[in-house]
Amino acid sequence: MLKKIIFFYLFFFISLSTQSKNNEDFVEKFITKFKTINNIKFDFVQTNDELVETGSCFLSYPKKLICRYVGNDQKEVVIKNNTLAIIKRKYRRVYYYRVTNSPFATILDKDKITTQIKNIKNISIQDNLLIIKFNNLKDNSSLQLFVNKDTLNIAGWETIGYDQQSISFSIKNSEINVDIKEKFEIPNFDLNRNGN
Repeated sequence: MLKKIIFFYLFFFISLSTQSKNNEDFVEKFITKFKTINNIKFDFVQTNDELVETGSCFLSYPKKLICRYVGNDQKEVVIKNNTLAIIKRKYRRVYYYRVTNSPFATILDKDKITTQIKNIKNISIQDNLLIIKFNNLKDNSSLQLFVNKDTLNIAGWETIGYDQQSISFSIKNSEINVDIKEKFEIPNFDLNRNGN
């Protein structure tokens, strides 16, 4: 019986040591690659409890993102520095939100990702994706970042939206360091005038 207990403890601690070493190797490789990324162009599928949306995005470090959604509303999301704007061009409306203390404050900041990932002890693997869990203790928001195990490219994320719904964001067809002249402009609709 004592031999079985000793064997169990040895197996358990060897497994933990191996996992810790694998995490360290992954973190080192990911950070090395991630530091070379200036921007990412990609298609996406965004799902929550109510709907599935698709479109394309351009993310530029630091702190810039524009996503154009497929659909009649002509919806766009633009993030520039600490401002997030949800734009519905069909209705000529812009809704503003703060990025600070939201998951986007991490996603769009390479320094935050690299600093926080160094402190993460447990990285899980599911369906060839490494799942990295970030927690923000200030406001209880959470972020799970998905990284392709083979390419070390960001494959998406899961978080809680401003409406407290779980949002899953999958990245498809990503291209790194592309030459695009995106301006990340938020329109200033004058609702008192007719026309454009």
